Amino acid sequence: MALQALFETIEKLHRLHRSLVEISRLKTDHLKANDMDNLQKQLLAEKKHVQAVSQIEKLRIKQTESWAVSAGLTVPSTVTELLEQIADQQMAHQLEQELIGLTEAVTELKKQEALNQQLLEQSMQFLQISLDMLAPSIQSLNYGTPNQDQQRPQNRALFDSKA
Repeated sequence: MALQALFETIEKLHRLHRSLVEISRLKTDHLKANDMDNLQKQLLAEKKHVQAVSQIEKLRIKQTESWAVSAGLTVPSTVTELLEQIADQQMAHQLEQELIGLTEAVTELKKQEALNQQLLEQSMQFLQISLDMLAPSIQSLNYGTPNQDQQRPQNRALFDSKA
């Protein structure tokens, strides 16, 4: 029964990660449309999902440990070790399929978040270029000759005493 609970927990993790992928896609759409209000809503939803993933991951670790102890086995440190220790081949296969789906969801989420990161960086670069074009340069703030680096002739004094 502990193995079934572990399977259900991994299933929940898979669903949450799929949901995170969808949120990430929506974030991409909002970034492209420059819709900051809806982007903020998606960020809030993403934060809630990440907190839920964290809690369920802690539960999964506890369930894995309790299953291993109840079966009289060592606590597996990797998923591969976990699958090797399961005696019920049908359950092991189901668990393996669910873990493969979870891994694919995490990989897809990483790719989508990398895309979002690139979009944000490009937006920031565009803003910086726009600000640089709008902001006057320090040299154009002062009136004067364009060659201000040239010094005054040495033979001419500031005060002409002969006058």
